[in-house]
Amino acid sequence: MTPQEKLYSWFLLNQRDLTFRKKKQAYSIWISEVMLQQTRVAAMLPLYESFIKKFPTVETLASSSEEEVLSAWKGLGYYSRARNIRKGAIFLSQNYNGSFPKDLGKVLEVPGIGPYTARAVLSIAYDLPFAVLDGNVKRVLSRLFLYEKNILGSNADKELQILADEFLNLKYPGDHNQAMMELGATICLPENPKCLLCPLQQDCIALSKNRTDQVPIRTKEKKKLEMTAKILWMEAGDEVLLVKEKSPRFLKGMFVLPFYFEGELPSEEYETSPFISKLSLLPDLRPYGKTFSHTITHHKFKFFVIGNSFNKQKLNDEISSWKKDIEWKWVKKEKLEEEFPSSLAKKTLNAILK
Repeated sequence: MTPQEKLYSWFLLNQRDLTFRKKKQAYSIWISEVMLQQTRVAAMLPLYESFIKKFPTVETLASSSEEEVLSAWKGLGYYSRARNIRKGAIFLSQNYNGSFPKDLGKVLEVPGIGPYTARAVLSIAYDLPFAVLDGNVKRVLSRLFLYEKNILGSNADKELQILADEFLNLKYPGDHNQAMMELGATICLPENPKCLLCPLQQDCIALSKNRTDQVPIRTKEKKKLEMTAKILWMEAGDEVLLVKEKSPRFLKGMFVLPFYFEGELPSEEYETSPFISKLSLLPDLRPYGKTFSHTITHHKFKFFVIGNSFNKQKLNDEISSWKKDIEWKWVKKEKLEEEFPSSLAKKTLNAILK
């Protein structure tokens, strides 16, 4: 029995019962694969199910507003992914009647879809012969073939993709790709791999040389950049002010509680915009609640909340007089997390209420 056949047999017997595997539909596979980027399966499943229920087809997603999609994406983070799948759905609706083309090059033209997602959708939905390459697959391949270079290196993806293509089970490419990912997620773990349970243990070069703890080789991720920031809590009765800037450093395209950075800044990108600067200089701003920590990509922030109560009409007139390219709106406090779908909103509320 070939290694590919062993892996396929193992997968049929041991695959997890996951909702997104029940139907081989390109749309649902696409959504699940995007959601699984940066998110664990256990955390992703309930959010996936509610998302698919709300947007069951490409057409329903394409006809939705950005705010609706961001709200449904809440809890998954990395909101640019949500904006991209909406753009992708619009593209598919306009160019392919809501269906996925079966050509790799054409799928890669869809906004927000990269090589991994394109290959995953085409292989799993249509059984086309494209091998995928994600973090789990890289780890399996590195050990199976004893790939001893840094997998974060400039040529690593190209070289590992060649190994993945050569190892692909051409008879069952979709199941093979899922099996590789499943093996990496459940057996070929980053630490303490369960080699005795692995269907490829007799074929694994790293295991035969007792080097599973040495590969894959990864350079250490850079330390998180620690910064201080202030959130402006500007309330008027039971409403609070949200703003949307044209090109913010973080949370692009979202209505957010206005915030800015303090202290030594890494670059000009972090500098306070003239609009936020004017808001921060309004009189009588005072500390609200406790400080809290929040992480965005490679940044760890310590947030302070400052603010006050304002006359809504007077503040609207003040903002309007600045004539800046900015959008703003007032939202009910109880709707804050819905209108600003980020854990940053919840943390701010918790800090104020404590």
